[in-house]
Amino acid sequence: MIAVIINGAATALGAVLGVILKKGVPEHVSKAVFSAIGLCLAVMAIQGAIQTENILLMVLSIAIGVAVGTVLAIEDRMQSFGLWLRNRMKAGGDSNFVEAFVTLSVMQVVGAMAILGPIQAALLGDTTLLYLKSTIDGISAFIFGALYGVGAVPVGIVIIVYELAVYAAASLLSPLMTPDVIRELSAVGNVMILAIALNMMGLTKRWPIIRWVWLFLSYIITLLYCYKKTAARKEERSIAISENGAAGI
Repeated sequence: MIAVIINGAATALGAVLGVILKKGVPEHVSKAVFSAIGLCLAVMAIQGAIQTENILLMVLSIAIGVAVGTVLAIEDRMQSFGLWLRNRMKAGGDSNFVEAFVTLSVMQVVGAMAILGPIQAALLGDTTLLYLKSTIDGISAFIFGALYGVGAVPVGIVIIVYELAVYAAASLLSPLMTPDVIRELSAVGNVMILAIALNMMGLTKRWPIIRWVWLFLSYIITLLYCYKKTAARKEERSIAISENGAAGI
């Protein structure tokens, strides 16, 4: 659980340093680095997404997530929350505040590491992945802080709340967290990471990313499917063991 807090703190600290050193980094350099990070992010996302063993499940999860997220106006709610934070932080003159907050929040909470990190910490006591994510998040938050200003700072709170929720859920649902479940959850998350990467490179602005990211429904669909699949496999193994035992007798 401490690793989760460190992850959020790394993001906040990286963003603060980016804001402080903003004047020392030329804008064209920051944007070039930002696009380069987007390219690397796209490669990582593709590698993660192709691990799925059921493309239909992935398509269904994303499609339903997009539909429900659009109906519930998740994007508008996130932007409203960003505006509220901007006013609370007295950054009313910062036109990039909401964009920085929403984009960085989505980028840092829908990836495979944001899921696998807390799960590994909860089930195995292994915090290696969370510390690796802290390093990556700190660097990306620095770039966001330098480019967009203080809107990237409160993302650290979002990360802590989200990853603590995943940590608690993994502890409660440990029997369901099979390798199949984790793999498919990661694949769905990586598809959304790919969309974020395309936006970072400026290749598409057609669909606001947050509208895609109604994670809970997508993940519930994935979880239920994988649980059903795992249960079926266990039943098949039990039948096979029983048949082998009967044959031996």
